Amino acid sequence: MEGIFLILIAGALFAQSWYVLGMYSEGRTMGIFVGALGLLSLATVTFSPTLLTGADQLAEITLFKSVILVWAVYTIGVAAHGLFDVEERAIGFYSAFLGVASLVPFILYVSVLRERYYESMWLGISASMAILTILATIMFFYQALQFSVLRLVAGWFLLVGSTAVGLIGLAVASTLISS
Repeated sequence: MEGIFLILIAGALFAQSWYVLGMYSEGRTMGIFVGALGLLSLATVTFSPTLLTGADQLAEITLFKSVILVWAVYTIGVAAHGLFDVEERAIGFYSAFLGVASLVPFILYVSVLRERYYESMWLGISASMAILTILATIMFFYQALQFSVLRLVAGWFLLVGSTAVGLIGLAVASTLISS
């Protein structure tokens, strides 16, 4: 669940970064890619966890599934913006909520998982949550507050951050990072 979600959300953010950087001639292309990846990431809620296993980790599993849900809603909103050309400020304000919703698991995973799992596991999950928090915060400032000077900064942070999240997801999915 964790690795596949991280790969899918990284793909969606990578496609969004191309749109922010102006590489797509129209938003529909980005909308189709991000919408498909968002719906696929929403389906990962039904998968069983690969890292956060055990009955006593129910709170951590539920928290990770809630992160999946809020990021899937974000990608569907970005897809709607691309397909129907709706106002992007709403997505920006949702990014503020998204940043907080990603910061809480980061704090919990750093404090709780550190005591229960190997270093590679809790560092990988915590690093991915930290990167997602940073990306959501940057998108809030770019889209909601309409700081146009942040377009290139937001685009490059999305590009590099999504690559880092994707690499962490690949490491989790290929069991290089395991509990």
